[in-house]
Amino acid sequence: MSIRSMTGFGRAAATLGEITYGVEARAVNHRFLEIRLRLPGALGHLEGAVRTLLGARFRRGRVDLSAVSAFDVEGGKATAVEVDVGLARSLLEAHETLARSLGVPLRVDTAGLTAYPGVLVPVQAAAMTPNDADALLRAVEQAADALLAMRVAEGEALANEVSRRLEAVEALRARIAVRTPEQNRAYRIRLEARMRELLAGLDVQTDHGRILHEVGIFAEKVDVAEELTRLESHLSQARSWLAADAPAGEDGIGRRLDFLCQEMHREANTIGSKVQDLDIAQLVIELKAELERLREQVQNVE
Repeated sequence: MSIRSMTGFGRAAATLGEITYGVEARAVNHRFLEIRLRLPGALGHLEGAVRTLLGARFRRGRVDLSAVSAFDVEGGKATAVEVDVGLARSLLEAHETLARSLGVPLRVDTAGLTAYPGVLVPVQAAAMTPNDADALLRAVEQAADALLAMRVAEGEALANEVSRRLEAVEALRARIAVRTPEQNRAYRIRLEARMRELLAGLDVQTDHGRILHEVGIFAEKVDVAEELTRLESHLSQARSWLAADAPAGEDGIGRRLDFLCQEMHREANTIGSKVQDLDIAQLVIELKAELERLREQVQNVE
């Protein structure tokens, strides 16, 4: 099976100088691929590389990746901090401009300026070397690989569940197909008898062949053979994608399977609107319920 789940978790760590960063990657369902990063300011220049790394591994799902240092987690104290005076000056000038423009008093102090991210930076986090960047990217890669492994493992179980749901849908389709000819015959008989009864009440002479012709036209409206054939085709397509060695298309299998579920549900609705047989109507209700269960599972597929 080649399908993968869209949910999972991965973790790794990287030690940069005296600071250890814990890297965590989490993923949940999403229609497209959405990557959300939480990186310390000193690591912001790595965002593009991290996005590229994650984009190469995942097609769909919302992926949240964070790199948090022990300093951030444990509330430890840095031995020293660096002040970005240029950033602080720019912030002060912006406040002054805003105060003049609005004609309000200027109320800003160093506490307000230093609260802005990046004005005060721990010395350890600021002094990042190329080797540190490589170490962090390796940790990101390890966390992403762990997340991918979990999605693959969950995908195997998901594939088995989707297969079982497809088999259940096929079984209901087959039961409807077996019952359909009897429904069509019964409908023709009832319709012909009703037409003869009405014509007899009107004392109108009508050709027997003409009656059969009209009965045949109306009987076509309750025939669901085409819908059953299309439903079988959709099921066959879904099974072929599940058995494929590689995901179907750039977006993987999930979106295509979801589309097939919509199409199968449409066929089930059409069958339900046509049938005159109570037994078939009950089977259609079961078919719709099973298709809904199938779609719930498919929406977890990447």
